[in-house]
Amino acid sequence: MQYTVLIPGGFKPPHKGHYDYIKFYLDNPDVKEVRLYIGSKARDEISLDTTEEVLRLYGLLDHPKMTFQRAMVREGKKGLYTNPLLDCYEYAETRIDEPMGLACSSKDKNYQERFNAYFKDIRFNIVEVPMFEMQDNLSATDFREALRKREPIAKFLPHGVGEEQIMQLFKA
Repeated sequence: MQYTVLIPGGFKPPHKGHYDYIKFYLDNPDVKEVRLYIGSKARDEISLDTTEEVLRLYGLLDHPKMTFQRAMVREGKKGLYTNPLLDCYEYAETRIDEPMGLACSSKDKNYQERFNAYFKDIRFNIVEVPMFEMQDNLSATDFREALRKREPIAKFLPHGVGEEQIMQLFKA
């Protein structure tokens, strides 16, 4: 049975660990579609536009299984906000007949467990998506810090992506 994998996040900026995480699902033959939802909140001046450009440079957004979604802007008590995880829930609620599940890594399995529990009585075709086992101890916070300090960033990048290419995006 083929299914859709939902991936919410900020990815400000996306690093090698994010790349490997997303590729894990794109390369899985049981996955028919990966829906990537990204929030708009900038982190250390890294915008959603820059995140999208980096993901495109990594080749992820051009993959035939990939659907990229900017998280929906909502209005709350404190103003406008985005919530990519909420977008995943809302998408799943509108596609009751389609097999799907929430992606998870060894770092954040509890999100998938809560997602599955929420839909347990609503739908019969929630898939317990295989867990991606984190290999590197990379963080977007450390990546942002290296960019801010103009330190080498090669360890944050997927194979084949040069530091110069990424630095050009962050100079804009």
